[in-house]
Amino acid sequence: MLALAVVATACDPDSEGHVMGEQDPAGCQNVYFNTSKYTQTVEVEPGTNTFVLSIAREVTDGATSVALEVKNNENNVFQVPATVTFEAGQATAPFTVTVTDAAEMGVSYNLLLAVTGEDLSNYPAGYQETSVNFTILKWKPVGTGYWKDGLVGTFFGVTSYLYAVEIEKTTTANSIRYRFDSPYANVWNGEYDEYGIAFAGGYPYNAEADLVPGEYVFAIDITEDGASLFPTDMGMDWSYGMFSTGTVYGNLSDNLGSYPLGIYDEEIGMITFPANSLYCGMANYGTYAAGNPSMLFLSYEAYTAYLASLEEE
Repeated sequence: MLALAVVATACDPDSEGHVMGEQDPAGCQNVYFNTSKYTQTVEVEPGTNTFVLSIAREVTDGATSVALEVKNNENNVFQVPATVTFEAGQATAPFTVTVTDAAEMGVSYNLLLAVTGEDLSNYPAGYQETSVNFTILKWKPVGTGYWKDGLVGTFFGVTSYLYAVEIEKTTTANSIRYRFDSPYANVWNGEYDEYGIAFAGGYPYNAEADLVPGEYVFAIDITEDGASLFPTDMGMDWSYGMFSTGTVYGNLSDNLGSYPLGIYDEEIGMITFPANSLYCGMANYGTYAAGNPSMLFLSYEAYTAYLASLEEE
């Protein structure tokens, strides 16, 4: 009974020994960085010299400006606004960070920011500092590879031919990434690759009227989970609207069992997207999982190694 009385007294906020926590200043709006992680990773393509961050607040009454403090600006490559403004009722406010020409491709630079002023709570809803690791991706040519089309053939019954593509590679914080120009965005000019095994320069089923002017790039990200093709337009329109493709999982569905990621065979040098891994869409017709597999061979040697593995089976 005596022990219970002591505990009750110690926990009683009205008891003589209780110390209240420090209170927030009047009108504090509890401002913090709008991110789920203290350290953010920002990776951009060459030619991009800005990126957007944001701060948030819990109390949205009235307009206010919040000061930003730059605690680290590695090599002075970042230009950050001194303040960020919230309009009345606005809970989240974005701001743009500009990167100077001094930033080099393939080099990681750190930016450490803090929010300051009277709108900081003693009990913040999120981080009042954030660290940003920024990199301009550096792409390196890999050489000629081969894309085996399993997209269009799923719906139009055309043969899944090989297409010679010039591949580039980069390394991100969490992945290896390959990219190549869409082979569907041009008309085939009658040429083959140097080995005579693949169409070069364009798609044999296209006519000039089928092309949609622009730049269209296939980018494949390889992580420990598998390979993903970023959503992209393909650059052709057969009167059904622009063709598009990408990985089903993570874009159209989270059912990994039915829509698997691609498989990277590092030993051979190939990436396989199994049936139902990719989608093929037409803007005026719909988007559907491709029932045929698609493959990317990273070199001629990879393609011949794949053929040899089939013979061994």
